[in-house]
Amino acid sequence: MFLANGQLDQRLVRTEVGNSWQRCRELQLNPLQPRAGGFDDYGLLSERRSRKELLCRIARPFLQDLFAFVRGADYQVILTDESGYLLEVIGDPRIVNRMKEVELCAGADWSEASKGTNAIGTSLVERRPVQIIAWEHYCEQNQILTCSAAPIHDPEGNIAGVLDISGDCRQPCPYALGLVVTTARSIENQFRLENARHRLFLASQYSSALVKYAADGMVAIDRSGTIVDLNAPGGEILGIVPSRARGRHLTSLDGGPLGLLRVLEAGREYLDEDSVIGKIGRRIRTSGTAVRDEAGCVVGAIGVFREIHGATGGIQKAFRPSRLAVPRYCLDDIVAQSAEMKAAKDWAALAASGSSTVLILGESGTGKELFAAAIHGASDRAPYPFVAINCAALPESLIESELFGYVEGSFTGARKGGQAGKFEMAAGGSVFFDEIGDMSLNVQAKLLRVIQERRVARIGSAEEIPVDVRLIAATHRKLEAEIARGAFREDLYYRLNVLEIFVPPLRKRVEDIPELARRLAARIAAKLNRAPVSIEDSFLARLCSYRWPGNVRELENAIERAIVRIGENSSLDASSLHLPGGEPWNSGVAVRREVVPRADLSEIVPLREVERRTIAEALGNCGGNIARTAQLLGICRNTLYRKMQEYGIGSGSRQNRISLPHRINEIRK
Repeated sequence: MFLANGQLDQRLVRTEVGNSWQRCRELQLNPLQPRAGGFDDYGLLSERRSRKELLCRIARPFLQDLFAFVRGADYQVILTDESGYLLEVIGDPRIVNRMKEVELCAGADWSEASKGTNAIGTSLVERRPVQIIAWEHYCEQNQILTCSAAPIHDPEGNIAGVLDISGDCRQPCPYALGLVVTTARSIENQFRLENARHRLFLASQYSSALVKYAADGMVAIDRSGTIVDLNAPGGEILGIVPSRARGRHLTSLDGGPLGLLRVLEAGREYLDEDSVIGKIGRRIRTSGTAVRDEAGCVVGAIGVFREIHGATGGIQKAFRPSRLAVPRYCLDDIVAQSAEMKAAKDWAALAASGSSTVLILGESGTGKELFAAAIHGASDRAPYPFVAINCAALPESLIESELFGYVEGSFTGARKGGQAGKFEMAAGGSVFFDEIGDMSLNVQAKLLRVIQERRVARIGSAEEIPVDVRLIAATHRKLEAEIARGAFREDLYYRLNVLEIFVPPLRKRVEDIPELARRLAARIAAKLNRAPVSIEDSFLARLCSYRWPGNVRELENAIERAIVRIGENSSLDASSLHLPGGEPWNSGVAVRREVVPRADLSEIVPLREVERRTIAEALGNCGGNIARTAQLLGICRNTLYRKMQEYGIGSGSRQNRISLPHRINEIRK
């Protein structure tokens, strides 16, 4: 009925519809029987949403606003990616359930190659807004729909996705296409705004890094002469902490590169001008240049300076870190589906909002450094360095020079010109002490002084250098027990334990394993230059049944081992997983798992009774010696006395001390 002389009658069929029908015929689509497949499982849908996270985040508020216009009219609002896969679907429950019959739901593929002529797929091909009404759909089962779609372009002009309104063809929505087009343009505008913000942020990061990590001292001022930024070498030369200089007028520095004020007035640069810093008496050599806006007006100035030594005017080289400060992790990198991890993440967000010292506790491999780096990355210190120190890996003979630095000639083998320590490297940023429980008492005492005074002195020098850093520490040890046995300073513990975050072991957060596995698999596949791998439910089930004594570190190793084992395959199942103490899990091989014998309920002993017997046993083995018993149990003596009194084992009186062995024997029985 639509043919005229063997050709589609353009008076009856719109051009875009006719062209789409022709493409569908060339693809050999059966209009009476849609092509099988074209539907993602939840894992692939999650990966697609993750890949299009920016689009989804920008579009969600607009989707909600758009749905408010069509609520109750048997229509749903849809967002797809650039291939036609549905990412987000919002609609009344009645229409959402009905549309599942034609797979118009999240995860479905609505490209022309899969569903024939439809607004989403045809809009992607035509690269413009399209409305497909009822019978215009190529596949018969989709002719119950009326759909209006418009492509969404990213700031570079590429199609990032499609916005669509689809619903019952018996409930026409004459303004649907206009709404879709208007909303798609709003999303594109927000896209451009986000891109501009991102570029401004990067520009700010780069300029801050340039100022901070220049080899010489560098100061930047605005048009009023107020200090905008001062890098660490500059602060050291001028004798002021950079963070305290920002916001003050340049004249408050008591000397220094005051020639920059003339640059503001005349707009001309100057080179190698000598001056003296008042109270300190240091001689510096300064060069200055103007900063102009697009109209050529002076909006600020930048000065570069260095200290001059001796009559010859020799110049001391300033320390230059080897890496720029780029936050490696953020709080969004932390997977938190379990209640324990959500609580830890909430504490981390709270810590990031302030500057208090943080103590992170947890077993080895749980991701304590990830938390530390994420706290730094979410704080206002993010543009500055995050310096990590593994206290367990540094030899006792080197740790002081690593932390505090040294001057030239301070010991045999010292570098010419000396070396800055970690505290100086981290100026303005954060220092992370990993496994601080393994630090020697001698270094603990010096660290305590740095925390109290916020100043360090290099080895071989009496001059103290002010440091502006945030301290984050972590350990797998029980520090209270270390204090009890004299291996950790109690005063340092209370200095560190301002905000405490406990990272639970992986066996306590089984809910997090599936998402962790997906993220790790994607990262490892990219590292190994492999195509993305999919994860089957049997693989996840096997992961969730293991106790993971090595925590996330062991999980990462197991997934990498599995990806290597599958070779060119792109799917991870239980047979590709090999865990210590067991064979790969498949239908032909039995799995050796940790078997925890079930105890008779009548044999279960209350925890208080177990604790009481343990204390009595320890006292008996130590001959009643309180100090030795407390050390053996890993608690302080005051706690032991309190427990003894609570359980009636003994007290501090002489009579009770005499009867203590008899009381212990009674409890043992």
